[in-house]
Amino acid sequence: MQAEACKARAPSPSRTAMKNDNVILGIDLGTSAIKCVAMSVSGKVMATTEAAFPLTRELPGQAEQNPLDWLAALEAAVKQFDADVAKQVSAIGLTGQLPTLVCLEGDRPLPSAITWMDSRADTWASGILDERKRQMIYERTGMPIDGRYLAPMFRHHLDCFGKGVTTILSAKDFLHFALTGELATDPSTAAGYGLYDLDGKSWASDLCAIWGVDTSLLPAIRPAEATSPLRDDVATRLGLPAGAPVAVGCADSVASVYAMAGLGSGTVCVTTGSSTIIMDSLRDPLRDPQRRYLLTPHAVDGVFGREMDLLSTGTSYRWLNDLLGWDNGRIDAAAATSQAGANGLMFSPYLAGGEQGALWNPNLRGVLHGLTVQHKAQDIARAYLEGVQFEIRRCIDILAETSKIERVVLAGHAVSHVSTRQMLADILGRPVVSYHHSSPAAIGAALLAIPQAERPAPTASQTDVVAPSVISTNYEKIYRRYSALFPAIAEASD
Repeated sequence: MQAEACKARAPSPSRTAMKNDNVILGIDLGTSAIKCVAMSVSGKVMATTEAAFPLTRELPGQAEQNPLDWLAALEAAVKQFDADVAKQVSAIGLTGQLPTLVCLEGDRPLPSAITWMDSRADTWASGILDERKRQMIYERTGMPIDGRYLAPMFRHHLDCFGKGVTTILSAKDFLHFALTGELATDPSTAAGYGLYDLDGKSWASDLCAIWGVDTSLLPAIRPAEATSPLRDDVATRLGLPAGAPVAVGCADSVASVYAMAGLGSGTVCVTTGSSTIIMDSLRDPLRDPQRRYLLTPHAVDGVFGREMDLLSTGTSYRWLNDLLGWDNGRIDAAAATSQAGANGLMFSPYLAGGEQGALWNPNLRGVLHGLTVQHKAQDIARAYLEGVQFEIRRCIDILAETSKIERVVLAGHAVSHVSTRQMLADILGRPVVSYHHSSPAAIGAALLAIPQAERPAPTASQTDVVAPSVISTNYEKIYRRYSALFPAIAEASD
């Protein structure tokens, strides 16, 4: 499937009522793969498919992907569905990794999309942003801006892109363009550009001027639930019904939270993937005076998400697994054979070349503290998992300062390991509810593609709950020791 030349189409004027045998297709353009979910109108997952694509890391700090690889993966994933299921698709919902920058020349993407993992603009952006400017941008956008938002990415790499760029898009917005021919984004994704005025609900020309971004390069902002018809040629290639409504969709964090907990307040969702996303929902646009979390529009107007992202927990999990020569998943099993506190070993998990989360410091690095010849591989594994979960606690404690947290819902690879879920409950001192589907973002995208009057309510398990054990008391002391060490000793020196 190629991003072929096409003119922007008008959105569909209306949505017909769904039938019981209709299939909703949810598509999540993740960091390493496309995940697709076929869902019934009642919310039952009928089938799930997945197709991977490569990542380029040839230069220091580089993390790039080719948008055409995304389209090839989408075609491969959709064609894994039974033909009868594909023919019954009546609506398509989208979500995707953010912030990841795609530049178009006319209707064609440049071959290098700069992903959210790319750190090359971090130092440059820090030089542009003094304290006054950072605070102003946060108050306007809700974003603790750094070099991993689309506007600073674009400005930093402008010389490489050349002068022929006509549009800049996020990854999800590019996918929507490839499917429909329409250049559009939604508020939650627009926030990742670093140019969206949260209160004005529009692009801010003065913020564009900071980064030298002409507003003509930006897509239209539409509601996440707004739709445009699937292009005929794309429908033929994918084996889907022509003209099926394709929702503009939303950011992957927002889609996941919507699937896991709906729009209600009092629940923090923790989604473990290439990164770990910690997010809750609330009705007031509550900014943090210390800029420790980002405030994003939710999937529905009038609701906001407080989001904190640990940058490379999944990536570093795979790195440590490979470094130790283990099969995938063995880190959790090995960690369970160590004890709380990993026999005195502590591991700061800032392995992405910086960290966001509650810290927002591009100079943080991973540190293994207290290592002796007595330590074993399982102690390193446990110290790593504890480090990630201590950072999750740091984030949730900040959210709890100004809003009551009644439950925590966990999704992603960590759900597969009972010992890891127990560790999280003990470190948080809170019960942890498990959300077992592997792609809550794709499910959230599918739910949002169903007309609101017919949309089933998102549900999370009320029975698969892990409560804190007696070890939780020990973790209070261990967490205090961890917090005294990190991030203080983890900042890289010049």
